[in-house]
Amino acid sequence: MELKTNLRDEIDWDLPFPAEEYADRRKRVRAAMAKAGVDVLMLCRFPDMNWLTGYDMILSHLRNPATLVVRADSDDTLFFDAAAHATIVSLVPELRDVVFFDHGPMAEPADFGIMADELDARGLAGGTIGLQFWGWGPHPSVVEALGERLRAKGANVVDASLLVETQRLCKSPREQEVMRQAATMGDNALDAARAAMVPGMRETEIEAVMTASLMEQGCNYPAIHTMIGSGVRSGTHHSAPTHRRVKEGDLVSIDFCPALHRYHVNTCRTFSIGKADDRWLEVMEKAAGSIDAILENLKIGDPLPRVDEIAQAYIDKVGLMDKAWWIGGYPMGISFPPDWTGAYWNHWEEETFGPTAEKITVQPGLAFNYENQFDVWDGWPGGTGCNFIETILVTEDGPELLSRLPRTIVSS
Repeated sequence: MELKTNLRDEIDWDLPFPAEEYADRRKRVRAAMAKAGVDVLMLCRFPDMNWLTGYDMILSHLRNPATLVVRADSDDTLFFDAAAHATIVSLVPELRDVVFFDHGPMAEPADFGIMADELDARGLAGGTIGLQFWGWGPHPSVVEALGERLRAKGANVVDASLLVETQRLCKSPREQEVMRQAATMGDNALDAARAAMVPGMRETEIEAVMTASLMEQGCNYPAIHTMIGSGVRSGTHHSAPTHRRVKEGDLVSIDFCPALHRYHVNTCRTFSIGKADDRWLEVMEKAAGSIDAILENLKIGDPLPRVDEIAQAYIDKVGLMDKAWWIGGYPMGISFPPDWTGAYWNHWEEETFGPTAEKITVQPGLAFNYENQFDVWDGWPGGTGCNFIETILVTEDGPELLSRLPRTIVSS
């Protein structure tokens, strides 16, 4: 099957970014490849392929065959995908050289040989080839099967799982603007949910209000399933909405990731059905200042763990550390479900990536969320926990808060 480039003449909607934006991203990746000694990069992680080309597909299968080949010495790319996705691929202008597998959407053993043969025929199989063994996408055994075929062709296969993600951390001006738009849409969705919440409403109905608001504004699906916990469930973490009906006096925690063109922010707020118990109000009023402390004290050039130092010191100072489940965060910006966090966190994880892992510093374009999560099992009326999450974008002038909503508990 051949690429149906004629379909591109019928594109009658605005694409997320212009061609020069994608070209600049690939240029940055090629420089990183050269620095790492990688001649050819074979990408199978959706966020990375999307970032470099605009390719967007929802079947994150353990045998997903979609693979983008990037060269260190040229902006020429090569894309492999199943024939089932011919229309999707044909409508991505940045994909110009494509090999389709003539079968359904899942990779077959013969595909690995086709990939290796295609690279060999183009003189690309003899150097160092980076594969992605770590992250959502094909199962590592599938990637290793490809690696075996490439080694048989003489390639030196290395793990380059995070090479592109590291380049994605700092957002361009266009990307920053998309994130601001996503944040505004998310605020509007939370406002709609607060206005709609009444006693007797199911948690799933609250999510329906938010999803409808996002879609009506032109947003996309959230980067992760929305988390809603009410009443006794308000202290749950990573919990999907249930059929529980909210009651007068309940706390309602909503944590979600509105995404526009796959660029997401993370916002969480705690609401109450009627007036909340004064003890909950006091916790949230005290905690709210942790974000102000970050905005006032974080400087460009600081190591990213400085964010944790500032916020945790504040929470300790106001006497809330004994109730804190999580005071921390991670870089944000582009994601595909089910993973909205990526590989990096605000603190180093040498136990995962080793002592040579790239240490992130605070630079313009970096975006990260920051969470204040509190668990209370002391029988306070209304719930078992309260929380808020903000997304912060670093600009040339310093940290910028993306949400306009108060961090204190607001009644519905």
